Amino acid sequence: MSLLLRAGLRDLAARPAQVALAIAGVAVGVAVVVAVDLANESARRAFRLSTEATAGRATDQITAGSAGLDERLLARVRIEGRVDAAAPVVEDFVALAGQPGRVLRLVGVDPLLEAPFRPALAPSLGARGDLARFLTEPGAALLSRPTAEGLGLATDSDLELRIGSRTVRV
Repeated sequence: MSLLLRAGLRDLAARPAQVALAIAGVAVGVAVVVAVDLANESARRAFRLSTEATAGRATDQITAGSAGLDERLLARVRIEGRVDAAAPVVEDFVALAGQPGRVLRLVGVDPLLEAPFRPALAPSLGARGDLARFLTEPGAALLSRPTAEGLGLATDSDLELRIGSRTVRV
């Protein structure tokens, strides 16, 4: 055993509390780094999931100006762009007729193409045959339960919306 190693071991044996505190300090430092890394990853995942829940899983979007978009663009994107999953979404804010100041976000989707992007929408359409009614009845709309309860609406109730200068019953 070398002279340097023996001197080091003798020094460690003379101060066991200091050695224990040094080891504990390194362990606490590693634990803090791991905890911060876990917290950051958890926050990133929560943000990704909340964004996905509200905006869907889309990675790209084409936005229309005031002139709108040609409806044939979706077919071109899917065929020429070789995009497997693409779904049109029409969004706007609408006012509730008879309730000034109340505004709802209206989201128009194609439920058959939307499943890969908004999986949370699928269970609400599959329950009680709502999908068939949603697809076949003109003016059919879905409203979240909390919003419907806040407006005092029951299932199958009509709702009048002000879209621009028109009043529409859904």
